Amino acid sequence: MAVTFKDVARLAGVSTQTVSRVTNGADNVAEETRKRVNDAIKKLGYVPNKGAQMLSRAKSRIIGIVSLDISLHGVALIANGVRNQAHEMDYATALAVLGDNSIEEFRSAIRELIAQQVDAIIINAPVTREMAETLVEQFSQLTLVFIDVPEGTPVNSLSCDHKSGANLAISHLIEYKRESFVCISGPKASTASQIRYQEWQSQIQQHGLMQTAFYEGDWQAVSGYNAIKDAVLKGVPFDAVLVANDQMALGVLCALSEAGINVPKTVSVVGFDGIQDSQFFSPPLTTIKQDFNELGRRAVKLVLSQMEKGQGVVSEVLPVSLVERQSTSAKADTLYDKQEILAHLENIRRLLP
Repeated sequence: MAVTFKDVARLAGVSTQTVSRVTNGADNVAEETRKRVNDAIKKLGYVPNKGAQMLSRAKSRIIGIVSLDISLHGVALIANGVRNQAHEMDYATALAVLGDNSIEEFRSAIRELIAQQVDAIIINAPVTREMAETLVEQFSQLTLVFIDVPEGTPVNSLSCDHKSGANLAISHLIEYKRESFVCISGPKASTASQIRYQEWQSQIQQHGLMQTAFYEGDWQAVSGYNAIKDAVLKGVPFDAVLVANDQMALGVLCALSEAGINVPKTVSVVGFDGIQDSQFFSPPLTTIKQDFNELGRRAVKLVLSQMEKGQGVVSEVLPVSLVERQSTSAKADTLYDKQEILAHLENIRRLLP
């Protein structure tokens, strides 16, 4: 015999209206009451009838996206992949942009999407394990898929292979005999950023090399620029820079150029993301390519599959690859490049009256 709302309400000692509010993610429920209802749901094995819920609110065929600031290249490309795949599968999309990474901000964004009658939500923003579990429990009537969540979190998730990518980046620099590294990570809240930085550290230690400076960036070019300006002003010795995304790497290249430091001979730089514009940086950037478009597309397929079948938690990891360009090379054997100095002198001669 199927378990009903009334069975859950009876076991939890609440009204059926309270059970309904809990399963619909309403905020006007005391945490203790919410816990009793969710414990009863788990004990009885009650599964909310998502099909009935959709019929009762006229299924919208809309996928919601909770996202960081879409001015960030990677975020925008993932959102574009979501939109394209959703359109091909006859779904529309609705976007809610976060003001910050607080749990209240996530709840507000999800409620905003629920008001637009979304069928499922893709969360393209960093969350902790605790936050992810809380959101899944509070909004149990919806299927959620997370793109930046700690490994092992028992929620539906999708990501690129950040550890493998970080290993490819530093191994490439080690092959070029680089020994002293400046590391620039993304925000601490980002699982992707932390995985990359931890792998860099691990390889630096294993090979007996040096991390001479560390900076936490914010994914924007200016944070990479400020990091290198600070390292140069402090006289930090380094012959390589590992950067957690391409936008910050753009700032790194700009700062090195202003300081008159040759890239790649004196200092080699590797980014992460493989955005299209990185091939037009000066010099063109060596980077780790992750397919943002495919990440967005796969997220749509996963969230719709889980919405229809809902068979356990699914986690998928997509491969990455090294794209070698002109921002990396073998370390120069001498402290100066004779041909480069001669070229500069020739340019000066031409400018003289």
